[in-house]
Amino acid sequence: MKRRFCSVLIAGLCLLISGCSESIPEEIPEATVPVTETETETFPEITEAPATESETIPETTEVPETESETIPETTEIPETETESETQDSAEYEEERKLMEDFCTEFHGALISPYPVLIAENTLYNFENEAVWFLYEAEKFPERILGTITSEEDLITKVRPLFIEKEGEDYINRIESDYVDVDGVKMKYERMYPPYGTEYYEKFDIWYIQTNAPMGTREDGVMFATPAQPPYFLIRGSDGKIMGYF
Repeated sequence: MKRRFCSVLIAGLCLLISGCSESIPEEIPEATVPVTETETETFPEITEAPATESETIPETTEVPETESETIPETTEIPETETESETQDSAEYEEERKLMEDFCTEFHGALISPYPVLIAENTLYNFENEAVWFLYEAEKFPERILGTITSEEDLITKVRPLFIEKEGEDYINRIESDYVDVDGVKMKYERMYPPYGTEYYEKFDIWYIQTNAPMGTREDGVMFATPAQPPYFLIRGSDGKIMGYF
């Protein structure tokens, strides 16, 4: 009886041991599951590379930013032009002051405002007479005639300007020693030379005007030609045209 019991007990132990041994394979998959999970956990580490590449994209776009930053450097040229305009403005203000002082002494007062008919039926009020003189002077494409050394030099340099403004026939009549009398040219003795000049040393301004024919004809008759003589104001140091009337 004891042997049978021992045999049964031994058999039960064997079954128990075999049952435990059969459960071992079932635990192996359980152990491998974390391994698989560990491998899947490494996937994000692999996908970090694209993330790193995406982070480097702004680095590559920094080149256009650098180029865009250099654009203002190339646009510094207008700043130079602005400085030039400032210099021109300063020069104009200096010339304006000179002409205002000159006009005050030349006419005894500075006419302000100064109305001028600049176009048909268009009357414009300039701030003062000096501003108008400079406005007229700027119409000449070549304002610098060169240093004026004498009255003769002044006439030589300004004569082409009179022709430009008044016409060659006008200047020929001004310079002629003959006057037209009923279609006949008659010699006359001048009262004034063809050009009248004066130098204002205080302002370094030359004044030059044309003198219309006036004097005594060869038949003894005195005559005069009513006219408003045109004139120029020229700076002596460089021959710059400062005004025209």
